[in-house]
Amino acid sequence: MVTRKEKREAEKNTNFFLEFIRIKNHFFKDLNERLRNVKDPRHKSYITYLPDVILFVMIIKNIMALTSMREMTEELNKDECIKNIEKVLGVESLEELPHYDTINDFLSKLEPTELEKIRVYMIKELLKKRCFEDFRIRGKYWGVIFDATGLYSFKERHCEHCLKREYVNKETEEVTTVYMHQVLEAKLVIGDMVFSIGTGELSRILCLIKVT
Repeated sequence: MVTRKEKREAEKNTNFFLEFIRIKNHFFKDLNERLRNVKDPRHKSYITYLPDVILFVMIIKNIMALTSMREMTEELNKDECIKNIEKVLGVESLEELPHYDTINDFLSKLEPTELEKIRVYMIKELLKKRCFEDFRIRGKYWGVIFDATGLYSFKERHCEHCLKREYVNKETEEVTTVYMHQVLEAKLVIGDMVFSIGTGELSRILCLIKVT
């Protein structure tokens, strides 16, 4: 069993950017094109950075475990990093990486289904390359678990789809109502790892990806 301290020590000498590029080139050869072809919801006259640049920066943020958008902007906006991303994506004249306000604006308008397509593509590529065969149940079945998770909460009803939960203060008996949006998350179980394969209503998740 690897301790957390041993894991931290090992990670100090790991170039996560380089490791991700190796994985991408081996397993997800079409990832750049799919990021580039994401349907951009913004008005064309306001676009400085295309979807592939914005989404790739977010991927790198998560790989490097940067905890905030501000930290991402500060850590990644360096000449070496900009040149590496420019080379990996095959773009020209990338002088700066997008500011976190630009990224937030893009993500707030982006249809979730656009990202779901990329997630499904990546899972299917791993399945086609038979990366997980040793983890089939009885050599035949895939283990899929479902878990409900909360996305947003509101003090007042946000829309007709809001779920409602009431909390009672035991001392004052005052009732507080919280309105919520929740989704069902489907995850493929691979050993001690889980891979998200769908988010939404159960019927919709099963239509997103066919695991055989």
